[in-house]
Amino acid sequence: MNTLDPSTLTSPRAYAAAVLAEASLDRRQWLMERCPAEWRAQVEEHVKSAFPKVAAYRRHKAGREEQAREKPPAAQRRDATPKPRHVTRSAPEVGNAAIAKLRAAIGKGAA
Repeated sequence: MNTLDPSTLTSPRAYAAAVLAEASLDRRQWLMERCPAEWRAQVEEHVKSAFPKVAAYRRHKAGREEQAREKPPAAQRRDATPKPRHVTRSAPEVGNAAIAKLRAAIGKGAA
C-alpha cells in the first residue's frame, strides 16, 4: 500500500497508520489535511494513542543501531599462558583389572 497516495487509504485506521509511518512533520500534516472530515477526529485519536508507542519503538531501534556501531570491548590479556593439561591414558590391563574387582564386589564372576 502506498502511504503517500490518500486515495488508497480507505479507513480511519489506514489513515492513522499512514500518518504514523511518515517521518516528517510536513508529510504527516499533509496527510491529515487530506483526511475526510468525518474521519478526522477518529484518525487523530488513533494517532494520539499510538504515537508514543511508535516513538518508543523508534528510540529502541536507534539505540540498537548505536549499539551495533560500537566496537565490543577488547578481551583482557592474560599474563600467564595456559598450560596444556597432561592427560594420561590407562593401559587396557589396568581397566580390565578394575572392572574385574567391581564385578567381584557385586558378586558376578567373570562372564
